Amino acid sequence: MKWFSGMGTAIATLRRAVTPQFGDIDNRVLIPDALIALVLTTLCAVSITYGTMQDGLLFHYMDDAAVVRFWTWIYGLPLIFRRRLPRASALAFVLLCLVQLVFGPALVLSNGFALMHVYTVIVYGERDTIRPFIVVAVGMTLIAAGVNTSVQAFGPLAVSAWQRYTLAPYDCLIADGMVDISTCSRQMRMNFLWMLVMIAAPLAAVIVMGYWQRARLSTVRMMRERNAALEARQEEETRIAALAERARIARDMHDVVAHTLSIIIVQADGGRFAGANDPKLARSTMETIRHESMRALGDMRRLLGIFGSPGGHSPTGATESHAPGYADVAGLIRQADSPSSDTHVTHTVVGTPEPDELGTLAASTVYRVVQESLTNIRKYAGPGVNVSVEERWSADGLRIRVTDDGRGLAASADGHKPGYGLIGMRERIDSLGGSCSAGPRLGGGFAVDAFIPFHGEPRSVPPNRHRTAADGPGSMSSSAASTTTATGNLTGSSVPSDAPTPNAVSGFKQLVMDRYRGFLRAMRQLGSLPDSPESSKFNVIERVSQWTERHYLIMDTVYVALILLLFGSPSAGIWVSNADGGILSSVEPGTPIWAWSNIGVVLPLIWRRRFPQASAAVFAGLTILQLLFLPWLTVAAMISVYSVYSVTLYGPRTAKRWTIPLIGVGSVLFAMKVMPSAAYEIGTVIRAIVLLSEGRLMDIVRSSTTMSGASAMLAMVVYAIVTFVTLMGAMAAGMWSRSRGSNMLVLQAREEALRDEERKQKVLAANMERDRISANIQTDVTDTLLGVIGKADAGLRTLDAGDADAATIMASFEGIASEGRAALKRMRQLLGVLRETGFSDETTSAEGMRLAPAVSLDEQLELKR
Repeated sequence: MKWFSGMGTAIATLRRAVTPQFGDIDNRVLIPDALIALVLTTLCAVSITYGTMQDGLLFHYMDDAAVVRFWTWIYGLPLIFRRRLPRASALAFVLLCLVQLVFGPALVLSNGFALMHVYTVIVYGERDTIRPFIVVAVGMTLIAAGVNTSVQAFGPLAVSAWQRYTLAPYDCLIADGMVDISTCSRQMRMNFLWMLVMIAAPLAAVIVMGYWQRARLSTVRMMRERNAALEARQEEETRIAALAERARIARDMHDVVAHTLSIIIVQADGGRFAGANDPKLARSTMETIRHESMRALGDMRRLLGIFGSPGGHSPTGATESHAPGYADVAGLIRQADSPSSDTHVTHTVVGTPEPDELGTLAASTVYRVVQESLTNIRKYAGPGVNVSVEERWSADGLRIRVTDDGRGLAASADGHKPGYGLIGMRERIDSLGGSCSAGPRLGGGFAVDAFIPFHGEPRSVPPNRHRTAADGPGSMSSSAASTTTATGNLTGSSVPSDAPTPNAVSGFKQLVMDRYRGFLRAMRQLGSLPDSPESSKFNVIERVSQWTERHYLIMDTVYVALILLLFGSPSAGIWVSNADGGILSSVEPGTPIWAWSNIGVVLPLIWRRRFPQASAAVFAGLTILQLLFLPWLTVAAMISVYSVYSVTLYGPRTAKRWTIPLIGVGSVLFAMKVMPSAAYEIGTVIRAIVLLSEGRLMDIVRSSTTMSGASAMLAMVVYAIVTFVTLMGAMAAGMWSRSRGSNMLVLQAREEALRDEERKQKVLAANMERDRISANIQTDVTDTLLGVIGKADAGLRTLDAGDADAATIMASFEGIASEGRAALKRMRQLLGVLRETGFSDETTSAEGMRLAPAVSLDEQLELKR
């Protein structure tokens, strides 16, 4: 197939070389337009020798071929520039026509070029200039009809009446060159009407065709521009995906590690006093600290996990089996209300809880909202705080309100910088289509109010919301919306993983599911072509054209019906051969067996654009079967070029691999079908094969007086070659049309391919960014958490020795708290680097682009210190 692939490349290169894209009409169109003008004017000039010539309004030209040729050739000049300068070339043509109608022949063949100029102005010209040109075209039609009627009635007016009478039999001239209107008025009216119809009918058809094509190319241009934009933005999208992945990691690091460190600090501070004289309580607190640290270490490894790594953890921070959800909220509240804490928490549920309606991502978001709210209360609200967690379930979703009676606005008086917890919380909620507000209460304390809808779908969030005073300490704008990159957020389905999942399906079942989803997606895309920017200005013709573009399946059904109507019935009886090769009977036109054979073979063409490969394969199979078994030829022999053209244009490029062999087989079978039927009255190919196997075919050939065996063989070879070349020509035409890039379905397929590639590139960019961050951060975070675990282990060993006094226990807890605070400070530095060097959403409101390359992560951390 290399030679055919090379031919396809050559066709595409040639097409791009001679024809620009729509919307880019430049000097390259001069070459094809000049060639077209040369060919057409040459044909018109040559035809003068064999046709009749027309006199002019003033002068006699019927015997002057040179003048007629001059006017024929002169019209080729504007034709060269018809697409490069459509308006100027059309005006030049009109001026030449006016001069010709007055001083030249009344009619030359190249006057038909006017239709090409009208078509070009409508298709390529500015919309505001189309109607004036149509008015000019109608006016020129009336003028041309009037001039030609005058010439036919009176002859050239600058010639004397007697000479005109002797030159030709003009309608209104009588003996001695006298004019008698009464004898020719009726004929003049008939001539005028006839000439008017002859000019106006093609003009009207061209106007319809021009507007039809303009609407089509308007959509094509928009789709080309959109595809070009998709290609141009791929690099930017990969950069945004990488930055969004940084924001996701920062958000999850805060929720997983920073939250755990906050709990460790609170537990250590409480244990230093409560467990100093109670070794049992001290051991329980230290074991809790160690357990939380180990869990945070595991969560962090999952958060920075790499595809295909041992264990196959999802790179989204947690797999579905590990992601915390609504069921874990009660544990959070119990932990915050534990005896070692001086915080009192009340939990209220209003309505009937329906956690199954939330979905995995929404349930995890509920957990993170409560977690972040309780963490901030422990850090900023002060001692002895009363906390209320209220769940309010409704038909639309879940509203969570967490309030406290702590320090409220005064919490920001110590000068601490706002953190990133509320940013991540708002990002999660906004990505689900929910809402979140956080800020100080008027009566004191702080409140967080979040609404999470049922079955919320992740989405991008507009970046135009700004921070207000009500956001309070630690809050920031929700313009940092949740990323909707293919890596997702806490979902295990957005990115493929090598790890087995509980919901994994077999390969065959997955293949069937994918095919079924693809079929449903294809059916939903029927009529999904986008609107043209100028569609609001479309007239009736353009709107109908756009409708047919959108409903091409209906139009293909209409085309099939027209094919059956025009070619579905034979003009004579179809002879059916008997077992001996002789004529048995005939099938009359319009009989059910004939009609159904045609309907069956043509019906697959209804889906030639929707499912090109399947349509062509079914059509080829039915055509081969009718060639083998039916004693007559169906309409398939005529429309096979239609099927080959369609599968080449609309199908994948790999369709040539099986289309070409089928073309060869079909060409041979068609030749075998036609020649035995015509020469030896053998109705079917199968019958010919059976006769050949029985040794009776040669007897029929030798006894025939119609054609010798050698002649029949040569004729079959010629038929097969001609058929093969014709179908390959249809394939080449399809490749030519495909390379033009002006077919809407091909452009739509290109757009889908670009979007798929964009999604893959975004996944790849996010994976690479996660791997890069993992290599730089994972060791740092691991060492931080291992330091806390080491302190807890040391304290447990001291307790196990049995000689720990109150001062030793307090020192152990103080060491754990000190290590925890150092670790939390380090984590805030890491979060600051991740947040401040990347966007928190797929959009940014930065005033300018950072064109200098970023320094390494270690250098950024040093700068933060």
